[in-house]
Amino acid sequence: MKPFDLTPDPKVLIALTHTPLKPMDALSELIDNAIDSFTLSRNSGFEVSNPMAIVDLPSRKELEDNLGTIRVRDNGIGMSPEMAEKALKAGFSGNNPYDSLGLFGMGLNIATGKLGSRTTVITARKGDSQALKVVVDLIAIQEQASFEVIPELVDKPDGFENGTIVEISNWWPKGNANSDFIQKLIAYGRPKVRSEIGRRYSTLLKQKLVNIVVNGEPCKPFHHCVWGSKRFVEHKGIGRVYAKREFSEVIGTQKRCTECFALVPEDRESCPACPSLSLRTIDETVKGWVGIQRYDDESHFGIDLIRNGRAIRLLEKAAFFEFVDEFGISFKDYPADSTYGRIIGEVEIDHVPVDFMKQDFQRSSPEWQHAIHFLRGSTSLWPGRTNGVPNDSPIYTLFQGFRRVRQFGKKDLYMGYWDEEKNKASRIPRPTEKEYLRKFHEGLPGYFDDDEWWKLVEEADTKPVESLVECPECSAENLQSAELCMACGATLIGKPCLECEAEIPLSALSCHLCGASQVPEVVEPWLCLVCNTRNTAEAENCSKCDSPRGTPNKLSPEYLQINSDYDESLSISGCSVKLADGTNSQPIDVECYSVHRPMVLNHKGTVLPVVVNKGEAVEIFVDKTHPLFKSLAIKPEEIIASEVAYYKHVSNGRLTGTVFQPAHSLSNIEWEILNKYWSDSLSDSSVSVREDVESLFAELASRLPDILVSASEEIFEELVEKDKKELVGNLIDKGEDISKMEQFKSDGSFMRFVGVSAIVSIFDKHTAYFFDGAIWSEPFSSIVGIQDSIMDDLRLQTRNRYLNCLEDCASFLGYQNVDPVLVKRTRASLEFLKKGLES
Repeated sequence: MKPFDLTPDPKVLIALTHTPLKPMDALSELIDNAIDSFTLSRNSGFEVSNPMAIVDLPSRKELEDNLGTIRVRDNGIGMSPEMAEKALKAGFSGNNPYDSLGLFGMGLNIATGKLGSRTTVITARKGDSQALKVVVDLIAIQEQASFEVIPELVDKPDGFENGTIVEISNWWPKGNANSDFIQKLIAYGRPKVRSEIGRRYSTLLKQKLVNIVVNGEPCKPFHHCVWGSKRFVEHKGIGRVYAKREFSEVIGTQKRCTECFALVPEDRESCPACPSLSLRTIDETVKGWVGIQRYDDESHFGIDLIRNGRAIRLLEKAAFFEFVDEFGISFKDYPADSTYGRIIGEVEIDHVPVDFMKQDFQRSSPEWQHAIHFLRGSTSLWPGRTNGVPNDSPIYTLFQGFRRVRQFGKKDLYMGYWDEEKNKASRIPRPTEKEYLRKFHEGLPGYFDDDEWWKLVEEADTKPVESLVECPECSAENLQSAELCMACGATLIGKPCLECEAEIPLSALSCHLCGASQVPEVVEPWLCLVCNTRNTAEAENCSKCDSPRGTPNKLSPEYLQINSDYDESLSISGCSVKLADGTNSQPIDVECYSVHRPMVLNHKGTVLPVVVNKGEAVEIFVDKTHPLFKSLAIKPEEIIASEVAYYKHVSNGRLTGTVFQPAHSLSNIEWEILNKYWSDSLSDSSVSVREDVESLFAELASRLPDILVSASEEIFEELVEKDKKELVGNLIDKGEDISKMEQFKSDGSFMRFVGVSAIVSIFDKHTAYFFDGAIWSEPFSSIVGIQDSIMDDLRLQTRNRYLNCLEDCASFLGYQNVDPVLVKRTRASLEFLKKGLES
């Protein structure tokens, strides 16, 4: 019987070009093969002194005229005719998958075929008198129904001694599935293409292993804006955690056949898949770093995964920040309680296999599993959810120190400034952060390194000291606001007397030298600034509101600005939100000010929470001491959002009376504003409350041995069976030697490891130890001098208040799905317990 001919139809090559691929991936495939030529040169003993991959892209005008060529040229070792034939054969891959990037064959066919229908390869080795030229015309191959192409020897192009040139032309016509592919690539623009290439090949570019040039301009390597290795945070129970951790570790080895690359068992001396005796040991090396970005971001965080110098996955998140339990349920570990993250890294895993288009690693492979286990461990990143399994992986360790930003400054390693009104550190404005990042990318000293960034971290922990003014008369120092020198009485801030023109204090109502009044005499009818009533020249008080002549309107923008401070945390630069029809509103600056004193509504005595002035910007003055914010617990952000929402609603009145009217409401716009600009500061998720509760109990446990050492053995015996089991488990988790339990009992140190329920029980039975400055400042045993029954009642009330709050917090840790009401209740209990906590 005649054998079957299984040579595929030439249409298969056309079908291959319909493989899903992004334009930058196709261009990268060509660059990969150029880079591999340098690897081959090095492995052959012919080091290229200045390895270059030169990329030329056509212009948009050339595309419109169906002209132009994509050209990728290298000055590597070049190919023999046999190598060139294998390189162009669909399905063939002659490259070593462990040391090379490109796979030629299938990858080259798909990449070139998606860009254009005609590919020309010109290659030559050093010393060859001519170059080898091969043209792969997919249209012609399909029409001839034959895969056969005829190579030819041609003169070497000018300036071309050795290497390979790949040219792609003949763009696919309209109607073809790939007709827009080349247009998408060129539409990125050359600066964007250079930037993306610099991102993908950053490792090789930084190591000077290749220079990549696009249309005459070199691609610059990408640098992560990461804190230096010397920066760190310190937390109780964790210790010092550095902001950047570098590693290079062999986590395993494997034996491979050099012919077919099959895995060879350790006890075999030949390949089980082919008869080859040529074997090679491959080190499973994981090297690189993970660290903390100097700013947090909604999308720009995660780990770059690199294979042989090419980034295969950029900012990978799922593999490192999601945990899948044994039942297949996925949990988000990071970011902790918001959408902003800052854990980043660059990790080289050259031994892990990738898919044939190099868009991802083979995640089911044992090599991938081993690498991920080394980098993040096999447990959740949350310390309370490891089930006692040890985890000292780089990302787990980093997460413990930097899982969220709660305190700006050195505590959580974030830039800020000291807010005098709040008497605590506040976050630096986003525009300032963006300016620092721009200077980082420009490579400016102090910004590229982290010295200038670090200054803002230190400033957040530094309370500003008001500078003093030196008296010109006696050189004594005075406050900046002082009008007279406190030492000699000289005028520091003054004005000329209306009568004798002598300098007198700025606020003086009369001259201390000539006695002349400094209130200008008004002979014309005057307008009351308070109620806008016109009064006769003789009237000293307003006929309507009885305000004295000249009384300022204390609700005017001018007066309020003088008597308020700009509030960066409430202000929004270029506020813009998505409207009901999907468009974005016109941006406008929202400038907020915190007033120094209540804003009284003129003569009526009504105190206002906010005053709004709308002009080129929306100016909002806020009285944070107003009962609306204090008694009713409304957030200033909510009121500001409602005022801005009203402005946006009115200024976009075109949506009223249209199909978008139901969604064009004040409440929907207010929600957009709150969610976009203050979601982090206003949200109090169950995750953040849970962490704060865990932190409180950890703090209490750390203090118990100091206040209860005299009763330690009694307390140990009081522990119920469940609490003792939890104690032993915690000791093992922390690496403690449980054979020293008798010592732990005698010195009380076991109490540092007890669980939450045990802490509540200890408080219940030994309440008196916790007060009078031991843990809480509230008096308990020190309540004396009153009738015993009253004293006992006061102590009972104090005990019950704290016990109820402790039980609320302890119960919260046991909930899986938490009702928002319970979150608020637990937060209130938590704040009560923290309020009187002795530092």
